[in-house]
Amino acid sequence: MENVTEMSDRSAEYHVIAKRWKSDLEFFKIESAFLSRLKQDYYFSRLKDYNNTEQLQKAGEHLLKLQMEILQAETEVNTQLHQLAEVAENNLAENAKNLALTNATVGHLMIRLTHEYQEVKKEFFTAVESIFRELETLAN
Repeated sequence: MENVTEMSDRSAEYHVIAKRWKSDLEFFKIESAFLSRLKQDYYFSRLKDYNNTEQLQKAGEHLLKLQMEILQAETEVNTQLHQLAEVAENNLAENAKNLALTNATVGHLMIRLTHEYQEVKKEFFTAVESIFRELETLAN
């Protein structure tokens, strides 16, 4: 049977935050996979002759880089969650300074990742919108 101990309020807070980050990363993975699939879809591959497809290609490259960063962040969040679980199960002494440092490091990573994710989505949608405008112009 597990020997579960009372975690400090701060460690419990870190656990809640890490769970939220894990959820955010899962959402990023699902949505970025969708965007990646959309970019590779037959429909977009037919758009290669239009002016703004280079912009779409760049957004796709940024998306691929972001997907790798998401996986790295996921590893860091899982490590934080594992460490907190070890503390809760009394397998690891609670080191408040180490937990705070890890939480701050992963927190900064998540802030940067969220910002990059928003930028990549903006690039992607701007490129697609430009191509659609060009298609509309050519249709008229």
